[in-house]
Amino acid sequence: MKTIDAKGKLCPQPLIMTKKALVSMNEDETLQILIDNEASKFNVLKFLGDNNMEVEVQKNDDIYELFVVKKGGSIEKSVPEDYCEIPTVKKGDYVVCVKKSTLGEGEDELGNLLIRGFFSTLSDVSQLPSSIIFVNSGINLALNGSPVLEALRNLENKGVEILICGTCLEYHDKMNDFSIGTVSNMYDILERMTKAGKILYS
Repeated sequence: MKTIDAKGKLCPQPLIMTKKALVSMNEDETLQILIDNEASKFNVLKFLGDNNMEVEVQKNDDIYELFVVKKGGSIEKSVPEDYCEIPTVKKGDYVVCVKKSTLGEGEDELGNLLIRGFFSTLSDVSQLPSSIIFVNSGINLALNGSPVLEALRNLENKGVEILICGTCLEYHDKMNDFSIGTVSNMYDILERMTKAGKILYS
């Protein structure tokens, strides 16, 4: 069995990796695909289905494992980029403004646990925020090594805009360390906040 690791990769990369692997495989050989976000899973499954591939999906923690049995088809002629679609997700009229790297007041250890739970749960609520804005020390949650990066990637893949305060990155000398989202300015941040029906602060 051949395995490709597409964790942390955005469309069309998982699709391109899948096609390349299948083209090089023999009939009836099995391919294992590792994916860590809903959008990539959705797109790869549609791609495989259109090419008449048998697929079994398993989930371990936040990782999807797709087991594909190669069954003919015209995989060589398919165009992976045509399958880069994001599943429709309902977004609410609100933004989340993150001012610090913990949630609530009090013990830091508890605050760290709460902020992890906040972002891992946010992707499952009925209405996602339109934007998540990181300012002040909250920018640390968007830097390399952040404990909530995977949760943020999941939200971004679902269409949630993630903005990082550029002035804050410069002040803390972290401009080269942010790992997700878009570096933004105060004008764009205020545009998102003033147009939102509600603002949730963490």
